[in-house]
Amino acid sequence: MDAASIATGLASSTQLRRAYGASMRPLTSGGHWSEGDGWWIGITAAPDPDYNLALVHGGDVTAHAHHVYETLTEAGHPSIVLLAGDGLGAAQVLADRGWVCAGSLDLTYLVAHDAPLDPGFQVLGEADMLHARELAAATFGIAPGTAAVAYADVVARTAGVEVIGIFDDEDVGDRDSDDEDADGRAAALQSCTLLVDSGPIRTVWSLGTRTGRQRRGYANRLIRAGAAHTHAQRGPVAMCELTRPRVTPLYLAAGARVAETWQMWSRPRWLLGS
Repeated sequence: MDAASIATGLASSTQLRRAYGASMRPLTSGGHWSEGDGWWIGITAAPDPDYNLALVHGGDVTAHAHHVYETLTEAGHPSIVLLAGDGLGAAQVLADRGWVCAGSLDLTYLVAHDAPLDPGFQVLGEADMLHARELAAATFGIAPGTAAVAYADVVARTAGVEVIGIFDDEDVGDRDSDDEDADGRAAALQSCTLLVDSGPIRTVWSLGTRTGRQRRGYANRLIRAGAAHTHAQRGPVAMCELTRPRVTPLYLAAGARVAETWQMWSRPRWLLGS
């Protein structure tokens, strides 16, 4: 057992990878989700590749790489194939089909812990999903249809799924809001993310901060508040997130650690957005 497995309450990295993949199921109602021994596929049908993922990590990795490639190609959505563990040995299968290595993602984990309540923390309801979609679309530069996958109205009433956020009255501007802080001032959604329960872990998806409000500590507050919220609900379970290396330090600053790094493979035209 490795350190990451012990911390997440799982017996092996294989189980951690499978649990992470299973967390995509609530997001794939409009697409496809499947798994096997050493692979999983989660297609949301969003127009952005970051939301249509497959992982090859064990077993007959050559056969699995062929399978996920064919499944993603047939689906026709911009996608990413991730390789981890033994799956790294399947890179040539993708290279032979014109796919390229687009870098890597860090699988981080933060063990939920007790902490004081953040005054700006809220669990978002259905009425808040529009603001969450607007924030995500502007922050990540993604299509409105993609933002609607993570922050669909139905998410707010899906068991095992929550959207959480930090509200603050700083620089609210002229936007109308139904939320007010303790002093009666309008409060705007500054940072939000999606939490999904997946067996022994909880995953974090699409964490973003409102454009123009970055580097003010909102994301750090949200990660810490999310950990406290998770601890109150489930105890010291691991919160896992896939992050680009430039974003990983944000999670490390909040107490997270890197479990392992996964390679990203995709078609060049998808990566260029054409």
